Amino acid sequence: MSSAVGGRFWNTDPFSRVRIVGKADGGMGGPILQKRHMRGFLRVQFLALALGATAASSISAQNDAPKLVVMLIVDQLRADLLDRYEPAFTGGFRRLLDEGFRFTQASHAHARTSTAPGHATLTTGVHPSRHGIVANSWFERVGLDWESSYAVGDPPSPILGFETEPALQGRSPKTILREGLPDWLSAANDRSRRVSISKKDRAAIPMGGKTTEQVYWLLPELGRFITSTHYRNRYPRWLNRFNARVMPAIAKTEVWDTEVPEQFRSLARPDAAAYEYDGVHSTFPHVSSEENAGDNAQVHNAWGFDQSRADAAVMALAYEVIDEFDLGQRREQDYLAISLSATDRVGHAFGPFSQEQFSNLIHVDRLLGEFFEYLDEEVGEGKWLIGLAGDHGVVTIPEAQVEMGINPDAVRIPDAERNTQLAQALQDAARNGGYPEEIAERLARLVEQRGLVAKAYTHAELTSGEPVDTFAVLFRNSHYPGRAWGPLSRWGVEVRFGEGDLVGFPTGTNHESTYWYDRHVEMIFMGAGVEPGTSDSPVYTVDFAPTLAGLAGIPVPDDLDGRRIY
Repeated sequence: MSSAVGGRFWNTDPFSRVRIVGKADGGMGGPILQKRHMRGFLRVQFLALALGATAASSISAQNDAPKLVVMLIVDQLRADLLDRYEPAFTGGFRRLLDEGFRFTQASHAHARTSTAPGHATLTTGVHPSRHGIVANSWFERVGLDWESSYAVGDPPSPILGFETEPALQGRSPKTILREGLPDWLSAANDRSRRVSISKKDRAAIPMGGKTTEQVYWLLPELGRFITSTHYRNRYPRWLNRFNARVMPAIAKTEVWDTEVPEQFRSLARPDAAAYEYDGVHSTFPHVSSEENAGDNAQVHNAWGFDQSRADAAVMALAYEVIDEFDLGQRREQDYLAISLSATDRVGHAFGPFSQEQFSNLIHVDRLLGEFFEYLDEEVGEGKWLIGLAGDHGVVTIPEAQVEMGINPDAVRIPDAERNTQLAQALQDAARNGGYPEEIAERLARLVEQRGLVAKAYTHAELTSGEPVDTFAVLFRNSHYPGRAWGPLSRWGVEVRFGEGDLVGFPTGTNHESTYWYDRHVEMIFMGAGVEPGTSDSPVYTVDFAPTLAGLAGIPVPDDLDGRRIY
C-alpha cells in the first residue's frame, strides 16, 4: 500500500522505497507545489538579472562544479567490513567499490574514537585538540570545579516543542570551536542550501557546522525528527507532514529479520552467541513483543530505531529534503549531510562479524543503491559528488576474538572492577600530596606498575616535548585544555588499555580506543570529478572535508590539519 507524502509516493513497508510515479495533488504538483516552484523560478530570474556578471564567477556557476555535495558518514563503519561482506553487495556499496576512489588505509589520528569527535573531525578538517569536541561527553573545567558536558549540549537552546521537558536538554553547535565544510560553502556562496540529518544529534549537528539552519535528528521514543530553538522557532509544515505520514509506518514494524541471502551467511559468525545483545535474544528473527516487556509504544520505538529502520527513516527524510529544497537542481551549489547510525547500534549489541551486522550492511547497501539512482535521475549523472567515511571503528567482541583465533588474550574488563582499581590508585598517588603535576606523574606510573593499563600519559607529556610513543601523538591530538574525557583526565592522566580488551559492557562491544580497529575507517569519494581507483597511502579523517571541498571547488581555510588527497 502506498501513500502520497511531500510530493513522492512511499511504500508503507519501511524497508522498501517505491520509485517515483508522479507528483502528489495531480499535474505539476498542485497549487501549493506550483506556487513554491514559481517563487523559486522568479527568485532565480531576479538574482540573475540583479547580479549579472558577478554570478558567473560564483562556485555554483562553474559548469564542471557538482550541483550537490553529499557528505555521508556511516557510524561505526570499520574499514574491513566492506571487504569481508563484499560478495553480497549489489547496491550502493557495490557502486562505491566499483565507481569510487577508495583510500584503504584511512584512519583517525586522534585517541578518543567516538561519534561526536569523529563527525566533527570529518567535517572541520582539524583534530579534536582544535575543534574542541574531544568525546561524546566530557567534564568541563569551570573555575575550580568540573561540570559534566555533552558534546552538542546547550541548555539555552531547548528542543523545539519540548521546551519544558527536563529530560530533553537543549542542543546546538555552541561547543564546536571550528567551522566546517558547510560553513566554507556558505562563505563562498550564501545562496547555497545546506541540510544535515541523522538519527543522532551528535552526528547531525557537527555535520551542519556553525551556519546550517536545517539540522534535524531523531527522537526515537516518539518516532519523529526534531530540532532545537537554536535553529528554528517553529517546525516547518513539510517536516510535520513527514513526521505524521511517513514515520508511523517505519516505526510500527514488529519483526526484524535477516536480509542476508542464505548462500552468503557463512561470511559472518553463527547467529547464536551468549555474548551478544542481552545474552538471550541473539538470533534472527528479533521480535518486539519477545524482547520488550508489555506493549509500550515508546519502548517499542526505541527498540526498533536501534535497528536498520533508523537508516530507513533518515534516508526517507533525505528524499524529502531534496524534493522540498530542490537540492542540486538549481543554479547554486547545495550541501546535504547524512549520517546513518544503525551500523553503530547493531555493532554495539552484536559485534562486527555477527549475522545482525551483516544483515544491517546489506540493508545499507540497498538504501544507498536506491539513493544513488535517485540522484542520477533528479540531480543528473555527473552533477553530484559524494564522500563516504566512517566516524570510528569497533573492537571485535573479546569472546569472539578468542573463538575466531584473532586474539586469544582478549578480555572483557568489568567496569566496576576497573573503576575500583583506578580509584585506589588515585588515592594512593595523592596520599603524600604535592603539586598536581607531581600527583599526575605518580598516578601514571602507579597504574602502569599495577598492570591496570598498557600505558599512561600525563598531560605534561602530551603538551610539551617529543611524544613518548606514536600513541602519545593520538592523545595529544585529542587533548583540549579544560575538557577531560578519560577516566583519569581530571587528574592530568590519559590511559591506554590493552589491545583487544573491552572495558565495561557485560555483553556486546564498544570502541573509543587508540587501536587500529577503532581508528581504521572507510573513506571513498564518488561522482563528479572522481575516477575509479584505490590508494593504500596513509591518509587521515582530517583530509576528508578538504578533499570533498577541493573536488567541489569550495575554498578552504589555510590552517587545516588535513589536506586535499585526491
